[in-house]
Amino acid sequence: MALFRFRLASVLRYRERRREDRRLELRDIEQAKEAIRSEIERLEERLGRIRGDIEVQSGQVVSLAELQLGADFAQAVAARIRERRRTLSALEGRAVAKRTELLQANRDVKTLEQLRERRRERHRLEEARAEQKLIDEVGQRRMIEKRQ
Repeated sequence: MALFRFRLASVLRYRERRREDRRLELRDIEQAKEAIRSEIERLEERLGRIRGDIEVQSGQVVSLAELQLGADFAQAVAARIRERRRTLSALEGRAVAKRTELLQANRDVKTLEQLRERRRERHRLEEARAEQKLIDEVGQRRMIEKRQ
């Protein structure tokens, strides 16, 4: 009996590789988002400490230069936080696009897998029919031999 051979196996392998590439790209984006989130948290903590330091110094005599340096640093940290949030927002958009691509790649693979299974089942039925036909032919020959 002939072995089942799926003619679109190379297309299926290509689509599986493509799906895996999309999955890895999405994972990389998610890791980058997590790194940015943790950086934002660290920067917000730092900004909180700066504000706390300024409040502690509020009763003390502080030079204008020190006050200006503290304010400039706080502004720089706040600007960095805003910039990282914009980057995070852009990554969110890319993640949505990659999820959509991954979903489509999953559909493409699933479609071919279903086609392969239907063709495998059709092949199995054809093999069973051919085997039954052979068994019927052998039975007929035996009946003919017995009659003669």
